Amino acid sequence: MISEVDQLVVKLSEQERQASELRDKRDKLNGEARAKADRRDELNKQMAELIAKVKEHQKERDLENTKVQDFKVKREEVRKNLAEAKKEVDQIKEDEHLEPLPKLPIPEKVLRRNLKQLEWKIQTEILPPEEEKRLVQEIATLQEQLEEAETIRTLRQERNARFSTFEGLKAEMNHYHKAVIRTAKSSQRHHHEMTKLFAQIDEIRKEADQCHKDFIETKKLADETHKKFIEIIKGKEKYQKELQGIRQKARVDHFREVKETIEARADEALRKYKEGKKLSLEEFSMLVERGLV
Repeated sequence: MISEVDQLVVKLSEQERQASELRDKRDKLNGEARAKADRRDELNKQMAELIAKVKEHQKERDLENTKVQDFKVKREEVRKNLAEAKKEVDQIKEDEHLEPLPKLPIPEKVLRRNLKQLEWKIQTEILPPEEEKRLVQEIATLQEQLEEAETIRTLRQERNARFSTFEGLKAEMNHYHKAVIRTAKSSQRHHHEMTKLFAQIDEIRKEADQCHKDFIETKKLADETHKKFIEIIKGKEKYQKELQGIRQKARVDHFREVKETIEARADEALRKYKEGKKLSLEEFSMLVERGLV
């Protein structure tokens, strides 16, 4: 039959085996949980970096959108002015078609030169009355021709200015239109980059959420395993105390038995001594130690 001590030793051995298995399992689970937590934190860091990039693109996109609106406002202002300028240009074309500006037979600068020469002549030379009268009439004619030339030149300059304004507004309109298209494309590029980044963030977030879920579940298993480990350790301590108690009791009982045996032998030695019988050296020593002789 197996003794109580042997039974406790077997139980302790089994408890130690279970404790070792639970300890290894707990440590493995904690390691897996830490790996999941590290991966989750790494993914969260990546998300934070991508979100910062999203904000940069969003800022640039919004800035470009503001520019687009400004360019559209300016383009609309130019469009209105261009419409008015076109009306004026169309009117000028119609007027020129109906009443085109005459072409002077003599250029204006020639008229001025001739007028200047006649004025100088009449001022510096002594002329017969008839000649002087003729020159005065010629000067008057030149002045009329010059005034007509100046009027035509002024009208032509005004018309050219209207055409120039019209062409300038067309160029300005084209400039703002291209600016709207260019800036809108730039805004769209930033928006496209944001869309791509959001897709990456969503994928990373899914993995991070799964890592966090796995971390929670694994940590829960590790804690449950640790709880079982502690229970086994407590059970082991209980068996150790029981075994220690049995061994302590065995030592006490053994000591008492030894003591009783020694006392019995000492009593036997004292009886022999009183009866005058011969004592062994051990028996005599026992009596001496007790002060009986």
